[in-house]
Amino acid sequence: MKIADILIVEDSSKKVNENKIKEVLDKINIEKLDKININRIHIPGLSDDDILGVHVIVRDVAET
Repeated sequence: MKIADILIVEDSSKKVNENKIKEVLDKINIEKLDKININRIHIPGLSDDDILGVHVIVRDVAET
């Protein structure tokens, strides 16, 4: 089973555009995924632009 975990990190002044999320999903082959988990986290006052954005992890999970 292939699972994609998508973490969207935003602060109070910079929101991630929904088109950016769709762009990331288009880059990974979502047809071959069994499950997509999308989580949003808002960190107020975060000033580190290297952390803000969309982070994706695709992993194989053994079915038991």
